[in-house]
Amino acid sequence: MDERDGVTIARDRGLKVVGTLAALDLAASHGLVDLQTMFDRLRATTFRSPVRLMASMLEQDADRKKRQEGRQ
Repeated sequence: MDERDGVTIARDRGLKVVGTLAALDLAASHGLVDLQTMFDRLRATTFRSPVRLMASMLEQDADRKKRQEGRQ
């Protein structure tokens, strides 16, 4: 199936469509994955994304972890 067709079908069924980085960020926010590790693994593939975006997401993840530690 073409990716665009899949997105259209998903939206038609009321599903929220997010990209790979957003899905990983969400998983990291729930403590399911380590975002740095996931980004390192992505870089070892043909996946491409702006380096600045990934760096910004890692900074936000570090801030989120600090806030979570402060609550405990």
